[in-house]
Amino acid sequence: MIDLSAELFPAAEAGVIGLAIIRADHVVQERIGRLVEWLPAIGDDCCQCMMLVGMEAELAALSEGRRDMIALASVRGASSGMDVPVTATILWNGAQSHYLVIAMPDFAARQVEVLLGSERRARRLVEQQLEAASAEVRFASLARARLRLARDLHDTLVHSIVSLLTQIRLIRHFLSTDPARVADGLATAEDAAISGLARAREAIARLRMPDELELMPDVEEMLSDFTARTGVEVSASIDDGTRDGLRNHSMTVKRILSEALRNVEVHARARRVQFRAMAERSASGQRLVVEIRDDGRGFDPMVPHPGHFGLIGMAEFAELVGGDCLVESSPGAGTLVRISLPATIPPVVPSSGTFVN
Repeated sequence: MIDLSAELFPAAEAGVIGLAIIRADHVVQERIGRLVEWLPAIGDDCCQCMMLVGMEAELAALSEGRRDMIALASVRGASSGMDVPVTATILWNGAQSHYLVIAMPDFAARQVEVLLGSERRARRLVEQQLEAASAEVRFASLARARLRLARDLHDTLVHSIVSLLTQIRLIRHFLSTDPARVADGLATAEDAAISGLARAREAIARLRMPDELELMPDVEEMLSDFTARTGVEVSASIDDGTRDGLRNHSMTVKRILSEALRNVEVHARARRVQFRAMAERSASGQRLVVEIRDDGRGFDPMVPHPGHFGLIGMAEFAELVGGDCLVESSPGAGTLVRISLPATIPPVVPSSGTFVN
């Protein structure tokens, strides 16, 4: 057990704060409390989590003394009991050569000040928190950009490499069992590489184009293209009262639908897919509900799949517009993706600049 200060350790054990120890090589060494469950598991690289992707330079500056701390605002916990964001502070412990992550609910500056015992650090954290509180729209914009980049990488490079890997394994098998089929396997691998390159170029083009200008086929065209490409039978039911909602949330619905259809194509081995859009009334007002159901082999959502971010990305895209995306599945019972979004898009306050953690 790492020797933590008498003030911090009991608070972490009680769940008041969350604590984590990260080694100098960015490997998570210890996590205490549910408020740091958004970090990767012990033994994994901390920069694998969404909030720390690409922050190696900032962590290096912290360990080298070129900055005092790193403050992360609106970190969403991974625990099912976490329904509020937390503020996380990353400090460098020069004596023991490790990073210390302190996570607290909301913007509890007074608690941070007492626990850290440093007026200067607390003042800087308060300033960071105030900046985050007044820049929620800018933060959402940054999160959207990160999610968009992650989605495009997932949709292009990852799937193309998986396709190529499959063909390479087949070719290796043919070398010893059926050499006459090696040429066909190479041709298929070449086609997969050409297709992946084209999709990567399209992704780069999309990254250079604002979300509002991104051109994508409509939902019904996506379903038709999916059937033509895979042979999977698709039925669609779109209630008349949902047309406006689908137009309002066009980008969100199509991104989640694209990922759901890709999972059906690659993993589910389904014969039929059902798409349904309907309106529901809830305590918070009218909602647009979209369901995507397949009769495939299903899976256990509770089993972690390290390195796979498709399901996480679907939920995060829905959250960005005030909605949620739930996935229900079990082995042999198919999969249901259920998206619930507000019927109208919340007003967006224009802002300039880029929020940097």
